[in-house]
Amino acid sequence: VLLPLMVVTGLCMSPGFNATVPWLIDLFGGRQSARTVHFISAGLIVAFVIVHLILVVASGTWNNLRSMITGRYAIEVEGDKP
Repeated sequence: VLLPLMVVTGLCMSPGFNATVPWLIDLFGGRQSARTVHFISAGLIVAFVIVHLILVVASGTWNNLRSMITGRYAIEVEGDKP
């Protein structure tokens, strides 16, 4: 939802695109409100990425990276280590 919203609000800030589709700016209530929605959604996307990076690091960085690349996820069972 956020990425298409960023694209549409980014297009609303372009004067050339506004000449082509003038009703799109009215959909967001003007250029300034489109700019506000654009930067709020940008902040939410950055927060989404940061939170997910923290979750990857917290749950085991190397095991997660290996599973993304090779598809193998190592699960340690209690009796495996001496």
